[in-house]
Amino acid sequence: MQLNQYAWLDEPKAKIGANLPPAMLMHGLTGVGKRTLALHLAQSALCEKVSLLQTPCETCPSCRLFQAETHPDFKILSNDESDASADDVRASTNKKTKQVIGVKTVRELGTFCYTKPHRGHAKIIIIDPADNLNQNASNALLKNLEEPAEFLHFILLAKHSESLIPTILSRCLKVHVKSPELKITSSWIEQQSSHDHIDEHKKELAIRLSGCAPFASTKLIEDVDFFEHRDKILSLLSQTPINAFSLAALCEKIETPVIQRIFYPLLHDLLMIGLGGDMVFHKDKVAEITRIKRSLTPKRITHWQDNFNDYLKSANHPLNRRLALEALFLKWPQT
Repeated sequence: MQLNQYAWLDEPKAKIGANLPPAMLMHGLTGVGKRTLALHLAQSALCEKVSLLQTPCETCPSCRLFQAETHPDFKILSNDESDASADDVRASTNKKTKQVIGVKTVRELGTFCYTKPHRGHAKIIIIDPADNLNQNASNALLKNLEEPAEFLHFILLAKHSESLIPTILSRCLKVHVKSPELKITSSWIEQQSSHDHIDEHKKELAIRLSGCAPFASTKLIEDVDFFEHRDKILSLLSQTPINAFSLAALCEKIETPVIQRIFYPLLHDLLMIGLGGDMVFHKDKVAEITRIKRSLTPKRITHWQDNFNDYLKSANHPLNRRLALEALFLKWPQT
């Protein structure tokens, strides 16, 4: 796997050095390219023609096995819904079973961690996302990290380093994979896009909402449902007076994280206008935002935001979600 298309990954790669450590944690925003970098490092370490984490040759037997996802010395551990414990299910923040990497999955590594490599010099395990390791899985992993075989390497990927237990963190080289600047992400998206034209306002909105993470931004740009939901919500809010029941009926069909992704930027834009500043997010919806703003004061906006925050605390409670949304939108500050 080549990195020449992902210039922002050069800096974190340089921080790793010439050799892959026994355990490493790469942390950064979702969609910034952590897995892309991890796969590059893994293939480099397994390549039979290069050394010191140089660009893999792509032609040796190990590289061909890696590209075919059949390399015997490489594993990826990811979410395993079937391994969720009862506590994990109760702690879930949505109606589905919480995705976890459970102790069964970690223990199934078994002899992989201690038998010698099939093709010579290294074995590599990527755990993505390591944030999803439950407590028992973390403890099981710790046993492998305490006395690893000299040929074994772990690459853990996480959004937040604090989500891992301290005893795991203390054994890992920590590398922060930062998002590039907005202009760099925008240019990269243009280069990668197969479309003749991308709406500039929507592209900028997607980039800002994704924290300038290139892969996450691209995914959001292509999310037609997100922009349709946003347009309908802003349209309903711009009416005089707003119809709280229509808003509730619409938002009931939308997942809570999507609602957050629409309303927090909206509230930010309304506050910026109220304080005499410029909009940052919904720049393609100036007419709607202006009508929504009407005579709303920053105080009234922040008061409704407090109500919104209170709603989110119980947004996925099994009680009637429609009623909770109706109560929330009935509190929207009318002129």
